[in-house]
Amino acid sequence: MAEFKCYVCNNSVKTGEKFTFTKKGSVHYDCYVSSKRQQIGQDKAEEFRTLAMLLDYSLQGLLNAMSVQAEKEAAAEAKRQSIQAYEKLAGDITKKIEEL
Repeated sequence: MAEFKCYVCNNSVKTGEKFTFTKKGSVHYDCYVSSKRQQIGQDKAEEFRTLAMLLDYSLQGLLNAMSVQAEKEAAAEAKRQSIQAYEKLAGDITKKIEEL
């Protein structure tokens, strides 16, 4: 299992937890949202809330896809593609949050 360190709380970030990556490194979802919320101006607060919810949904989808057991080759490939799609989506949403 991959293990990283959250740049906000300095605790371990493990595969199976909700986390994302920014230019600063890996960060727990909750740590990221909490720290970004303090930096976002009131004029962008609603957009931030929407993006934060979408990031949460994509990270939960990623965790759900990772937990699926796939023994047959076709199912394993579909699982891999699903995980890859959720990772890309989470990365794209994180990038939009960083641009706020």
